[in-house]
Amino acid sequence: MDLESFSTKWFTLYYSVLAICLIGAGGYLTLKKDKVTAYLINKADQKRPPILLIRILKYFFFFTLPGLILSFTPFSWIELLFTIWSLLVVYIAGLQLVRWEQSRTLIKSNKQLPHIIKRSGAIMVAVGLAIFLLAYIVITRHPMS
Repeated sequence: MDLESFSTKWFTLYYSVLAICLIGAGGYLTLKKDKVTAYLINKADQKRPPILLIRILKYFFFFTLPGLILSFTPFSWIELLFTIWSLLVVYIAGLQLVRWEQSRTLIKSNKQLPHIIKRSGAIMVAVGLAIFLLAYIVITRHPMS
């Protein structure tokens, strides 16, 4: 198997799995906003950031790194920009976890938290659908053998 074929298969699988995860998690956030709000408020009472969020970011980062390398075989602006966007998301979310003292204060004091969670869930669903379109572009551009 050549590297170009592997890259196509990687991005197809990566986009598909990430899209399913975003749509599922976004739907959960949208439908269960009160449960997620209670979870975040409960975790905001702790000194350390939630392990669940750290694990999600860690795995997202580890699955994004191969995409950075594979976006150059063959070179694709779409995959490169998506990978850079993914790394930026990891960086920004990681900053919130590093600054957990300030983040947990904001979580406790924000009365709009359920609304923000619901809106974030809807955005995640929309981004998941857009990522499915990226998977479709990869498949049509380089049909797998």
